[in-house]
Amino acid sequence: MLTSTDIRIASAENARFKFALLSQGWVGNGPGATYLMKQIAYADVMRILLTDEPFDAKEALRMNLINEVVPHDSLMARRGGDCEPHRRTAATRRAHDEGTLMNTLLTQLSADGDEGRQAFLEKRAPDFTGSIRQKGEPYPEIDEQQRARLDEVRRELLG
Repeated sequence: MLTSTDIRIASAENARFKFALLSQGWVGNGPGATYLMKQIAYADVMRILLTDEPFDAKEALRMNLINEVVPHDSLMARRGGDCEPHRRTAATRRAHDEGTLMNTLLTQLSADGDEGRQAFLEKRAPDFTGSIRQKGEPYPEIDEQQRARLDEVRRELLG
C-alpha cells in the first residue's frame, strides 16, 4: 500500500515496514514491487524484496521511500498540510493507477501467471505456454468468474 501513496509521513517511534512477499510464497512482482522499482534505488529494492526483513522509519527515509519522519504525537496533525493541492489531481492519477493495476491483475490471472507462481513454489523452471497476449494485441475477454475476482481485488486495493 505504501508504494501507491504520494505523500508519505511516518511515525518515528512506531512505523515498521515489510513487503512480506517471499515469506508468503510470492515472487517479488505485482503492483507493489513494480511501483517500488520506480521509486527507490535498485540496491534497496533488491534488499527489501529478497530478504523480507522489516525496517523502520529512519531506514525508509534514508531510502527515500517516505518523505518525512515525525514524532508519533505529531503524526495526525502533520498529515493534512501538504495534501490539499494534491487532492485536485488525485482523480487523474487514480485513473492511471487503476489501469496499471488492472493490466497487472489480468496478467496474474493468466495460465502463465499461475504457472510462474507454481514453478517458484516447486523450485523448478516454469513451462510457459504463451497465454499472455502478444504485444499490440488486445487483452482477451475474461469470463464472469475472472471478472468477479478482478473486481474483488480492485475493491480491496483501491477502496
